[in-house]
Amino acid sequence: MKRNQNLIELSKDHHHGLLLGWKIKQGFKYEVAADEVRKYILHFAEEALFPHFDEEEQQVLVHLSADNEYHKRTLAEHLEIKDLLQVIRLQDVVDQALLLVFANKLEAHIRFEERELFPYLEATLSGEQLDEIGELISSVHQSYVENYPHEFWLR
Repeated sequence: MKRNQNLIELSKDHHHGLLLGWKIKQGFKYEVAADEVRKYILHFAEEALFPHFDEEEQQVLVHLSADNEYHKRTLAEHLEIKDLLQVIRLQDVVDQALLLVFANKLEAHIRFEERELFPYLEATLSGEQLDEIGELISSVHQSYVENYPHEFWLR
């Protein structure tokens, strides 16, 4: 199914999120220190993930009622991911397994949004509502540009 043009920037962000999971796994495959992987995760969260969550919450979810199941699930998963990132941030000894749990949770969340939330929005919101979402997103959206100085996921 073709994505509504007003949600495309968010789908592009999702691509970067899926790449994050791949980069984490590649880093461990290449035996990169878990602390280096953690530094990248925290960098990505600040640069891309948190702004993306804010856009979804402030420009998209406002079109759904607070008791809507998609609204509730999206917010709950955002909070779960943010809480997990806080645990990762505060670890004295970085746990590789926890970083992989994060990668898998983020991937599952992105798959939910792409396969369930966005199709639901496209089917239930009016064209005017989708246009409003697109206008609001375009007024605040900053596309993520990879600028991390150590591309540990490459050989």
